[in-house]
Amino acid sequence: MRHLPGSTAAETDALAKWYAAARAALARNRPMTIAATTTSGQAAHWDLTAAETAALQAVGAFKDETPIRPDNDPPIRSQAQYMALLEESLSAAQAAKLLSVDVSRIRQRLRERSLFGIENEGNWRLPRFQFERRRAIPGLAQVLKALPEDLFPLDVADWFVLPDADLQLDSDAAPLSPRDWLLSGRPVETVIAVARDLTRT
Repeated sequence: MRHLPGSTAAETDALAKWYAAARAALARNRPMTIAATTTSGQAAHWDLTAAETAALQAVGAFKDETPIRPDNDPPIRSQAQYMALLEESLSAAQAAKLLSVDVSRIRQRLRERSLFGIENEGNWRLPRFQFERRRAIPGLAQVLKALPEDLFPLDVADWFVLPDADLQLDSDAAPLSPRDWLLSGRPVETVIAVARDLTRT
């Protein structure tokens, strides 16, 4: 895992915790918007001395009286999650092998938005949320085409695995995520409608 250039030890530690938490979530197709945890499973936290708190307040590092500590700094968290998403994703060659197609077919599907990919340093990375048992999840192409094209990759990945209040039938104990809804064989149109709503928000 890479680290933030010029980062402090606390920032590097926070980055590592968010990165590990994000990779664990991705491996289970769970949302990355979770708290970084320590090895004991408790939420990570940073204790600031009174002098440190005063110094941070003096330079405007507090918002609504909440200190921006390394473990709750949004840029650190986002960078860690993005790095984890890239690491846990498949290369074009791996996706081709998984789906038993040629790499050129994967590139074609990326161009037509029937698969979701992240271009990184000239190479494609395909997040695992869109695959299940050596195939793309049902309705993936239609849903991807309904999503706003400018959504950030982290938002796309989390949207597919976060439960949505609009994806629940009376017989369900709790809302389903778009991914679980599609895997259950329910109507693709319902997820497409939810995806299109993102364009209007």
